[in-house]
Amino acid sequence: MKAKASLTAPLFVLVLYGLLIASGYLEAKLQAAGDNPYLTVIILQILLFLIPAIVFCRLKGVGHAVKLNIRLFAPGKLGCTLVAGLTLICGSILIRFAQIHLFGMTSFSFSLFESFRPSVATDDFLFTTMAFAVMPALAEELIFRAILLTEYNESGLGAISSTVILSFLCSMMYFSLEQLPIRFLASVTFCLVTYVTGSSLAAFLSHLMFNIYGLFGESYIIDALTDPTNRIISLFTFALLFLILLIILLGECEHILRRMGQTGTPTPSYRLKKASDGKTPDIAATEASEDEDMKAPVMKESAKYGIEAFFSPTFLLCLLVYAIMIFGFI
Repeated sequence: MKAKASLTAPLFVLVLYGLLIASGYLEAKLQAAGDNPYLTVIILQILLFLIPAIVFCRLKGVGHAVKLNIRLFAPGKLGCTLVAGLTLICGSILIRFAQIHLFGMTSFSFSLFESFRPSVATDDFLFTTMAFAVMPALAEELIFRAILLTEYNESGLGAISSTVILSFLCSMMYFSLEQLPIRFLASVTFCLVTYVTGSSLAAFLSHLMFNIYGLFGESYIIDALTDPTNRIISLFTFALLFLILLIILLGECEHILRRMGQTGTPTPSYRLKKASDGKTPDIAATEASEDEDMKAPVMKESAKYGIEAFFSPTFLLCLLVYAIMIFGFI
């Protein structure tokens, strides 16, 4: 698994890239033939994401789906999930501010299926939310935070390396330089939520918040950012909000992880030994077992797998496909 995950995970994403590219060539026909754009987008996401995810899990063997972190999370972790979504929204606003005032960008897209969204305002809030917010969040969290994050974790790859690699793979899927930094930040946020809560359903909730903002709120924010009279106050307001929310988010994460340590609940990278009663955590025994001579080989091995994953042929192929699509060679 340690050798295979660095190949199979990007290979799976490479298949998704191919399906997305193929669907792009069919957009005009799909738009002309489809009377209901919302249903078209939902069907596309089932074909492009959900079915390949099921096939991948079946290829991994019967019972593989049980290993995925698709589980309910404790109510006490809801605050971390909601704050993560709000922090991401403020961070994306700051990135949009930089794109507008530093790089002169004027038009933006949000959805992977932006061309299918009706060009005029409609009252179909429910259908719009389902097609462009709920389904994308469900599909991406199933693929990246449930299936692929599990792949990398089981391979022995560390949390940081797994998060960075997955964030590149996820953000490149949009084939857009404009969306790359925001989608990268989003993926990092969702990976953090998944690690802290132990549930990709928590990441789905944060993702859903972000998608709803992108669909119904981002256009108003961009109008405010492009107004010269609001430039300074907008930057100050959202930068301050981002810093406050980030501090709260990190505090929530620290609180959850500390509580897990006190109760002996396993975390992604740290496990407390039990005291003699088998229930309470024995901090002293755990710290005593953290022999420095044992840490170095483990860290060296983790770094080795990280380098292997970054330079695996399939990951480099994903980078190549992204570059080809960005620079319009096909």
